[in-house]
Amino acid sequence: MLQTETLNHCPVCGSKSLRRLLIAPDYESHTGIYGVDECLSCGIGITNPRPLEEELPKLYEERSTADFPRMDGFAQRLRDHVIDRYLDGQLGATTAVQNATFSTLDYGCGDGALVRGLLRMGRSRKCKVNVTAVDFHNAAPPGLVHLGADVVYQSNAAWHASPSQYDAIFLRHVLEHHPEPLRLLQVFAAALRPDGHLFIEVPNRRSVWARVFGKHYFGYYLPRHLFHFDRVSLDSTLHRAGFQHVEVRLAHTPLIGSSLGYLTGRGISNTGLLGLATYPLQVGVDAICGRSTTLRATAGNHG
Repeated sequence: MLQTETLNHCPVCGSKSLRRLLIAPDYESHTGIYGVDECLSCGIGITNPRPLEEELPKLYEERSTADFPRMDGFAQRLRDHVIDRYLDGQLGATTAVQNATFSTLDYGCGDGALVRGLLRMGRSRKCKVNVTAVDFHNAAPPGLVHLGADVVYQSNAAWHASPSQYDAIFLRHVLEHHPEPLRLLQVFAAALRPDGHLFIEVPNRRSVWARVFGKHYFGYYLPRHLFHFDRVSLDSTLHRAGFQHVEVRLAHTPLIGSSLGYLTGRGISNTGLLGLATYPLQVGVDAICGRSTTLRATAGNHG
């Protein structure tokens, strides 16, 4: 069991106007029952009660949850292709990539898939990419071992003790895990170079699949996801943190597989056969409804 706290206000805007949306268990490791509240002021969803900040590393210490997918063969090649397209779309027009060298931070690096994608992009564009990868663990994930001097792995505590400056910072499905998103975003605002960009992905709590699956929707991922964003609340959170230029748009991440797993009590994953097979259906329904499973934001300190 985890030590928890119950909130009486929104950690983002401070409002005490909270409304209960749902109650659901921890389907992954069965640590208890949790609620999701909506802040009636800023619209963000809040896990409540939630684990204390010092308890959070316990949820990831085994690197065995969905945050660390185990793939090989076709699934891994498909994932690498998706990451390459993502990076090309995100970094293709930034000034940093046009230079001979640029520095990036992958905060919450998981199994290291994005780091490897950054290195592939550097090779294809014949530029030097320096990557700092950060996560809760003291040791780097196996996927980041022996990648060379261009990749430096640091624990979360070590990085915060001595942050550096970067041309690009990535938080892919990370911001929703942090108990104080404003505090974290302000740290990154200070760590961005003047023309740098912050790239964020989070689940969309307004997704049509959240309505279909209810408390079984994998986007809630209780109690690991502490915040549940929609387009408006993500934009306002970034502006509250001091970012001057913010763009939020819709994107897609496979979520049906694990939602079905939560619903049926079976070990169905988003990246398994059924999860990948239902992904085209998910994208098609998202397109029709105009409410995708994922929000993708770009932010900078410049105007």
